[in-house]
Amino acid sequence: MTTAPPHPHESDRLASVSSYRCAESVGDPALQALVEAAARSLGTPVAGLTLMGETEQQLLARVGVPAQALPRHLSLCTHTVSGARPVVVGDTRADTRFADHPLVAGEQRVRAYAGVPVFGRDGLPVGSLCVVDVRTRDFGAADVALLEQLARAAAGLLELHRHDAGAGLAGRDVLAESLRLRRAVEDGELRVHYQPVVDLRTGRVAAVEALVRWQHPAEGLLPPGRFVPVAEASDLVVALGRHVLTEACRQVAAWRAAGPATAGLRLAVNASGRQLAEPGVVGAVQHALSAAGLPADALTLELTETALVHGADVQPALRRLRGTGVRLALDDFGTGYSSLAYLRDFPVDEVKVDRCFTAGLGTSARSGTITAASVDLAHELGCEVVVEGVEHAGQLAHVAALGARYAQGYLLAPPRAAGECDLTATWPVHVGTARSACAAAARHPRGPVRELHHDAAS
Repeated sequence: MTTAPPHPHESDRLASVSSYRCAESVGDPALQALVEAAARSLGTPVAGLTLMGETEQQLLARVGVPAQALPRHLSLCTHTVSGARPVVVGDTRADTRFADHPLVAGEQRVRAYAGVPVFGRDGLPVGSLCVVDVRTRDFGAADVALLEQLARAAAGLLELHRHDAGAGLAGRDVLAESLRLRRAVEDGELRVHYQPVVDLRTGRVAAVEALVRWQHPAEGLLPPGRFVPVAEASDLVVALGRHVLTEACRQVAAWRAAGPATAGLRLAVNASGRQLAEPGVVGAVQHALSAAGLPADALTLELTETALVHGADVQPALRRLRGTGVRLALDDFGTGYSSLAYLRDFPVDEVKVDRCFTAGLGTSARSGTITAASVDLAHELGCEVVVEGVEHAGQLAHVAALGARYAQGYLLAPPRAAGECDLTATWPVHVGTARSACAAAARHPRGPVRELHHDAAS
């Protein structure tokens, strides 16, 4: 049995692990549902979600195994966590890392293992999601991709079980950084960039999504990944969100007043669970709209699954906001295990299909099937559909052929500062191809989809 070495940043990794309230995570029904989905989808009798500590592996959710901690050196998942990458073994007896392992050579007779890391907020692996079989088998790339998708959902849910939101920012002085970020908000160092959403029927910009940047005086323009985790850890995310909303409403109102070409422009703004749980969130949104002179139905709040996990805390605010005319969108649709439940339980006007499915259009039959099903389901429920991550013309044609009306991505336009946005532009070449695909889809609704799958399979 080969012992897995520690992770290259083991001390930081362990600090991240210790930031989770492990006892509260055990038995969490949402985490349990994820593990059950993994076992069911891959057809294995055993599955588990773990946190890997210094001396033992803690099982947070499980299928087919008892609820107990396991000494770290006896865990199969140590290799997954150590290398921070998937480990797939179709026959454990033929792999030197596992051949004489007690779980393989003993009465448990583990014969196949597939595990993927679960990453914390700081990008370090805190544990794993794995499936185990008592017979040899081949795990395919699609199986691993599904496990990775479920692991990302697990990581988002585990954020709700932290001792404090900043504990996972290993090696960073959260207090000092939050004070500096607060000063940046007050001193006007934050910038709002805008990425167009294009109507594939006209080739024109229908909306813009507001995205925050920090114009740091020493480090230049910083992407949100550099400072939003600090904002979340220090409760600054509420003030930051209000700043972005206020500035974006003002800018879009100015664009709408500039002329007929942009008179119907809509705005999309991301809303975190912490923002939506604030008692004054409805009043804050209404104030931003009224101060800018922007009608409520011009604003769409984009909600991620981690925001909707708050459930009862945010649902009243969402219903009140929608009652005022504000539109709601379910962002990153398809990446979380309970996207369908949220689509059922929350008053959503729009679905945004995640870029991970767009990336596979034309090359992956599975991505094409999921995207087509997402578009059809959203339309059946009366929702508009925006497909994110469109980066080349082939993807755009596939998106239009599937019946989605709106697209967003670097092919059409990257996020830019307000002064650099050309909202009167059209995309005649690429969107012309898409319009042809739309027309074909209208004549033969399922023809383009079958062709898509055929191309992907070959």
